[in-house]
Amino acid sequence: MNRRLLIYSSIFSVASFGVAAVMSLSLSLYALSVFLDPILTLTIPLIIISVGIQLINEKNGPLLVGLISALLYGLFFLLFLSATFLVVGVVVEAVSRKVGYRGFKAVMVNTTLAGGLAGVLSVVFGFIFLGIPAVHELPLLTLAFSLLYFGESAIMGVISNNIGKFLIKSGVIK
Repeated sequence: MNRRLLIYSSIFSVASFGVAAVMSLSLSLYALSVFLDPILTLTIPLIIISVGIQLINEKNGPLLVGLISALLYGLFFLLFLSATFLVVGVVVEAVSRKVGYRGFKAVMVNTTLAGGLAGVLSVVFGFIFLGIPAVHELPLLTLAFSLLYFGESAIMGVISNNIGKFLIKSGVIK
């Protein structure tokens, strides 16, 4: 593992974590429903991670970003999110080795997969760690929000790809 990989992974993980924390705490959607918080955190924090993976553009980038993110969430005792980012990091790393890290297809697949899985797994691990809420139609809600998470992540993938293309064309990312 080289120094550049570690520095960039750390920077983008911390930036995404910080933005997610501020957004979550300022709107407190988690207090309304376990389903609502991922909708918020799958916007700017996901774009930051996606652009970071494009910038890193090498093996073990997504894995290290997932690991650092998991450690950050674990430090704040959000173990269900820590477990989520461990799984997402491993899955996105495996997939990105097949599709790559840059280009429309790679960014769309990686971002949609990362965001969709993070949304779904945070709810599932939230249920496991915090208990299942007494909500009627829980399976239907889970399915509907899962589709929403993947759809929203795909939109963030388009935005991330455009930002990444701009940064590459302008010479910021090489």
